[in-house]
Amino acid sequence: MPDTPIIDMHHHLSSDPAYPDKLARACERLHIEKVCVMAIEPDLFMPEIADNAAVEAGFHKHPDLIVGFGHIRLGKDGPEKVSELKDRGFTGLKFIIPPKAYHDESFYPVYERAEELHMPGLFHLGIVARQASGHHVRVDCSLMRPVFLDSIARSYPGWTIIGAHLGNPWYDEATMAARWNPNLYFDLSGSTLKYRKPEYLGELLWWDSTTRYGSPDGSSAWEKIVFGSDVDYYEIKDVLHDYENVFKTLHLSEKVRHDIRYRNGARILGLEG
Repeated sequence: MPDTPIIDMHHHLSSDPAYPDKLARACERLHIEKVCVMAIEPDLFMPEIADNAAVEAGFHKHPDLIVGFGHIRLGKDGPEKVSELKDRGFTGLKFIIPPKAYHDESFYPVYERAEELHMPGLFHLGIVARQASGHHVRVDCSLMRPVFLDSIARSYPGWTIIGAHLGNPWYDEATMAARWNPNLYFDLSGSTLKYRKPEYLGELLWWDSTTRYGSPDGSSAWEKIVFGSDVDYYEIKDVLHDYENVFKTLHLSEKVRHDIRYRNGARILGLEG
């Protein structure tokens, strides 16, 4: 593993009270300087994942490491919840399992407030892991397609948006939306790096400042990718290895590797220009 700084843009705390301390030790070993922790409130019946209160306790205990993303329940929470989370010290927002498509305009007041308060939003995209309980909660993965983020990113150009899992399985939608929206990023967490070869990702993320068809801001495809683990602390090293395999196979430059490991996330979090 490289001994360069890393920002993990997608993580969760487990319900284990000792998890934040275990995560901190793992991050120190892996040179992870910041880890964005996504909360999920208990009414979605994911008891193994920490809720807003537990994530809040985590970033108060490890303020130099843990960056809190509070869970907004679309269809239940309004813009006032965004303001509340900001006042409690959360940096960003987490969205998952909406009752309607993410780009439904009834959710726009939430997004507008997030833009006003400069709170980046991370959206779960595509397939949701099946849970052992809570089957009365309706999960419609088609409501979480990456193309919906294109609509939101165009409507709120000042809001930074992160799509999880490169939209698995709707990768083409994700990458084309990233190409056209300077404020839209994606992570490669989840199963994608296990079942898709690096060459496939190279074909999806093909444009740069020299290509005939590029981004309106002249950015390259890989400037829109961030590191995200979305696994338990003891598996982060394995995800880092998967990212490194992509870097080496595609012969990505050291600059691009640093961008993905650290700089792209630092820009999102306002740690550097």
